[in-house]
Amino acid sequence: MGILSNLEPRHVWEHFENFCNIPHPSHHEEKIAEYIIAQAARHGYTTRKDKVGNVVVDVPATKGYEKSPIIVLQGHMDMVPVAAPGIVHDFLKDPIKVRIDGDFVKATGTTLGADNGIGGALMLGIMDDPNSEHGPIELFFTVNEESGMDGAHGTEAQFIKGRILINLDTEEWGEYYISCAGGGDSNIVMDISTTEHVCACKSGTIKIKVSGLRGGHSGIDINLGLASGNKVLARLLDSAWDTSEFHLKHIKGGNKRNSISDGAEALVCLEHGNAAGFRKAVKDAADILHSEFAKTEPNFSVEILDVEDSTPCVSIENTRKILDLLIALPHGVITMSPEVPGLVETSTNLGIMQSDATTFKTTMLTRSAVTSHLLSVKKQIRTIATLCGASVEEPRGYPGWKPDMDSPLLKIAMDVFQEKYGKKPAVKAIHAGLECGLFSEKLPGVDMLSIGPEMHFVHSPNEELNIPSVPKTYNLLCSIIKAVAERY
Repeated sequence: MGILSNLEPRHVWEHFENFCNIPHPSHHEEKIAEYIIAQAARHGYTTRKDKVGNVVVDVPATKGYEKSPIIVLQGHMDMVPVAAPGIVHDFLKDPIKVRIDGDFVKATGTTLGADNGIGGALMLGIMDDPNSEHGPIELFFTVNEESGMDGAHGTEAQFIKGRILINLDTEEWGEYYISCAGGGDSNIVMDISTTEHVCACKSGTIKIKVSGLRGGHSGIDINLGLASGNKVLARLLDSAWDTSEFHLKHIKGGNKRNSISDGAEALVCLEHGNAAGFRKAVKDAADILHSEFAKTEPNFSVEILDVEDSTPCVSIENTRKILDLLIALPHGVITMSPEVPGLVETSTNLGIMQSDATTFKTTMLTRSAVTSHLLSVKKQIRTIATLCGASVEEPRGYPGWKPDMDSPLLKIAMDVFQEKYGKKPAVKAIHAGLECGLFSEKLPGVDMLSIGPEMHFVHSPNEELNIPSVPKTYNLLCSIIKAVAERY
């Protein structure tokens, strides 16, 4: 029996725990796809796979609903693989270690993968449920949502027959999402040179390590005032520069472009040997940052360590350029929506930074509900990078999803919620990328809604899935698909 075997509905939690036991980071969804196909085969249901790896399970209508319209239940198969500092976890081989902590399911030392594993488990739960009443269903599982939305990009209109779609990839129970932000990456590369400089520090090298930050989803959590490990480290180093110029030997931070960095570290070699002054400058800057983030980052830690290291030093000139770049690049909320109170309209996330012997790289993800704002911020990033002597690659992005308050699906779903709970659900837009934006282009005439159970801190090792919200989401989903069969 699994750790989650006593939770209800049991068949949903069983699938979720099985998902956790099957490695499925982005670009490696093959085993999850095999599991889904095998589960469909148990019922004798047909499955289809397209050229990019998306999977559809065709679930026939239950008795009396054979002539109802096809409804598509959709989620993605991949997860964001992030381990906490000091945790060794092979996301291609090791299962996620799930545990129950009060009202939450969490992982030990890593992301949980409830984004979007619980969505897939809900879909398979509908397939398994002999009491579920519905018209014909397409269970639509996409690949690589987290690092490029390749599955949604590769979807062809003829692959999906239904034009009523419920996406199961949002993270707030009792709220209906009808719009999302578009997004695009900026991959910045700076060529650097190293020197044979001999460090004047007694121990040779000093390590500055930032840890204990909460991290989080760069769309959903970007407005929570969380610290970025990458920006924090840049401020620490920049503050120390005037006291003691130094050579960078190595710098790294962040795990994923769509995660707020929960830590960062750098190795430095002092130019003139003022180790005491350097340490004091870093400590003073750390005290200021601790004060700034006292409410949002209670576990924030900065360590200053002497270490032995033979890595070549980056030249003083290139070290300063890297610092200038990191200080100048924007991070966090850029603008709030003037139409929707409390909604972030435009933001950007300095997700990953990494240096090696010849290059410094950083990856940013910019989101906006307004395409012109998205392009403007990306142009700002490109300009800053160019002025600092770096080049920028901008892979294809993804569009936003425009709201439709006249949606028949939305009306039915709102009526169902009112009937079940005696109140209307919140109807919202989300400042994160959903595949719905691409489906609105790929599937002409599609009518969409996005729902999901309660989750917090996704894309970070603090990710947690609220247990009581899962049966509520499942029961709501069952009621909506039955109502669609009867009323649409």
